[in-house]
Amino acid sequence: MALKRESARPIEAIEADLLLLLLRERYGYDFSGYDRASLIRRLRQLVDTFQIGSLVELLPALLHDEQVAQTVINTLSVPVSEFFRDPPVWKYLREQVMPELDSFPRINIWQVGCGYGQESYSLAILLHECGLSFKARLITTDINADLLRIARRGRWLANQFAQWRANYLAAGGRASLDDYFDAPGHDGDETMAIRAEILQAIEFVEHNLVTDDAFLETQLLICRNVLIYFGAALQARALDLFERSLQRGGFLVLGSTESILDRERTWVPLQPELRVFRKSMAGSK
Repeated sequence: MALKRESARPIEAIEADLLLLLLRERYGYDFSGYDRASLIRRLRQLVDTFQIGSLVELLPALLHDEQVAQTVINTLSVPVSEFFRDPPVWKYLREQVMPELDSFPRINIWQVGCGYGQESYSLAILLHECGLSFKARLITTDINADLLRIARRGRWLANQFAQWRANYLAAGGRASLDDYFDAPGHDGDETMAIRAEILQAIEFVEHNLVTDDAFLETQLLICRNVLIYFGAALQARALDLFERSLQRGGFLVLGSTESILDRERTWVPLQPELRVFRKSMAGSK
């Protein structure tokens, strides 16, 4: 009996699904909700990285070698970010959350998933403008050591800033975003570097939500567009971790499509559409 090839799915798509299934079942990372076109582009990068002919050749090593798995996860989980992305979230933080944080004698902030650092530096700028830098400790973490190294540099191409300037103003910025950067050099350098006082306000730390535990008591925890990569069990583990890390009355900010998994008794919604929650005063310490 002849096979009907015209209705068959492309081999690349089948191989991609097999790889994603292996990542989910073996390591707990669920990338199924990720933009498909972008995901396929990143999977093709893996073929070049490992110098193989097709994705299926990667599966045995991915199954048994955790270093290979980490390379794959790093490749697929590089976030797309920008300064003050989703301005209404940042405006709410500025107007509602920061005044509440000012009531704490010391403020510990944990930002999960640093990406290339734009969100981390947005937080540092916000703390500066709200007059809270002097009593705040801002720690940003990621599983990807390469991203942490890039983020620590605090340098981006000047031609990326048009959207970021608009975001900053829409988020209630009180000055000009450019005030926090050194202008491009005159020697052909087309990048803008974050000023030293903002750069030095952040601690960059390698941390894995899947294997590591809480490491400080926080009053604000921001984890946007990280949990979307996790299956239900890992999402639950991360939320348990956040509960242990956040002080009673502390604030949790998630990404626009992320859920607290029916934990309303722990996380009181403040702005559900912005995914801003407050830890119940009746919750654990």
